[in-house]
Amino acid sequence: MIRDDVCYLVAESPAAHGIFDTPEETPRMVYCSVQSVRRDEFYRALENKLHPAIVFELQDAIEYQGEKIVLWQGINDTALRRFRVIRTYQSRFALELVCEEATVDA
Repeated sequence: MIRDDVCYLVAESPAAHGIFDTPEETPRMVYCSVQSVRRDEFYRALENKLHPAIVFELQDAIEYQGEKIVLWQGINDTALRRFRVIRTYQSRFALELVCEEATVDA
């Protein structure tokens, strides 16, 4: 599949000043394709109080280093949207990141 979009995987590191400080975030750009969440997965996730909204498909698992936050700007968006990774899936040809909309403090 063609990776015709970009997203930013955000690595979080503990703040240097103290335990109650906000972690520092370091975004890293990767190429991806954006897909809808499959219907059956969407409804099964709702049963577990998860709200999957989007799937980012990366070329290879080596591009993913365990980040929990993804930033992405859709065609009609004016700013980057923030997503939280709720599940990963390694297929034979790609790595899928199933994500839900995240709040700023997520």
